[in-house]
Amino acid sequence: MAQEPPFADVIINVHKGQGGYGIYFTQRDGNIVVTKVDVGSEAQKAGVLMDDRLVAVQDNDRLLPVEDPGAPVFVSLDNYAVVLNFVRNMKHCRLSFLSKGMQQFL
Repeated sequence: MAQEPPFADVIINVHKGQGGYGIYFTQRDGNIVVTKVDVGSEAQKAGVLMDDRLVAVQDNDRLLPVEDPGAPVFVSLDNYAVVLNFVRNMKHCRLSFLSKGMQQFL
């Protein structure tokens, strides 16, 4: 049975530049949480803020994950390290977030 996609209220498509994506994460309580967003980055322009939670990633180049290229990968307690590694290795990706403001309602 397919996994139910998590709710996301901020979804961005970003290209990796020389300095990365302009967004930084940490693991907190089993979640991947935004710790910093570079000024002028695509993430900032799309409205990503500190403490937003990354809920899914998708490789727009359709290379990752190897077993199902281009499929969305939903973040869980069990796979957050794998997801961060995917993000580091993707050049064009879709990142889906649950904003800090919306987290209080779910």
